[in-house]
This record gives sequence, C-alpha cells and structure tokens, in this order.
Amino acid sequence: MKRAITAFVGAFGLAPASHVAHLGAESRQAAARVKQLEERLAQARAETDAWKHRHEDAAETIAGWKQAASRAQADTERAKAEIDTLKQQLKRTTVEMERAHAGAEEGKRRAEKLAAETDDLRARLHNTRARLEEAQRVAGSAAEHLMAMEVKLDLIEAAIQVLDARTREGLAVR
Repeated sequence: MKRAITAFVGAFGLAPASHVAHLGAESRQAAARVKQLEERLAQARAETDAWKHRHEDAAETIAGWKQAASRAQADTERAKAEIDTLKQQLKRTTVEMERAHAGAEEGKRRAEKLAAETDDLRARLHNTRARLEEAQRVAGSAAEHLMAMEVKLDLIEAAIQVLDARTREGLAVR
C-alpha cells in the first residue's frame, strides 16, 4: 500500500517527507561533492599550469642543451678534422725525419769514409815527406860526393897538365 500512496502522491508532484529528506541529504552530499570536485579541479588546473611552466622551462632548458650539444658536436667535428690534419702532418714530418735521418746516416758514413781517406792521405804525406827528406839527404850527400869527385878530377887534370908540361919540356930538351 505504501507504494500505491507514494505513486498517487507522486502523480501530483508530491513526495513523502522521508524521501524529500533523503533527496535533500543526497543533494547536500552532491553539492559538497561538487564543491570538493571544483576545488580539486581548481587544484588540478593550478597543477596543470605549474606543469606547463615546468614543461616550458624544461623545453627551454632542453633547447639550450640541444644548442650546446650541436655546438659541442660542431666543436667535436672541428677537433676531429684538426686531429686528422695533425695526424697527416705527423706522418709527413715522420717521413721527412726518416729521410733526414737516412741522409744524416749517409752523411755520417761519407764523413767517416772521408776521415779514413784523410788519415790515409796524411799517412802517405808523412811517408812522402820522410822519403823526400831521405832523398834530399841522399841528394845532398851525392852533391858532396860529386863536388869531391870534381875536386879530385880537377886535381887529376892539374896533375895531367903538370905531367904533360914536364913531358913536353923533357922532349924539348932532348
């Protein structure tokens, strides 16, 4: 029967007091819930704005990092190019140094050969000087002997002339 009365009263737009009280309580709970949800929505919007600002700051920071990374990449590429250039220069310098070292070794061998030849020439010059001194001594001695021979020959010639003169005198007297 309660249902029939409730249906009859409901047809006129009326409701029982307990139902109204119950709906009023639900309405208050719903209003409180709506208020609570609005507060949470406002808080979520504030958090969203904060996150947006953080995201913008992070995006700016990332953009700065990307620019720094691209500059660092460019610097790295330049450094690699410089390293490659330096490696090539080092190779050329090493080759030139090896050539210079080989040339120095060749020069050293030539200098040693020339030093040996110079020592040999000095020894030969010393021997030649000794022989020249000996030849000069022998020549001097031979000159002395020759002069002595000339003196002897002059004496012999003088003696021959004296004998010839005596012989002619003796023939003329006879």
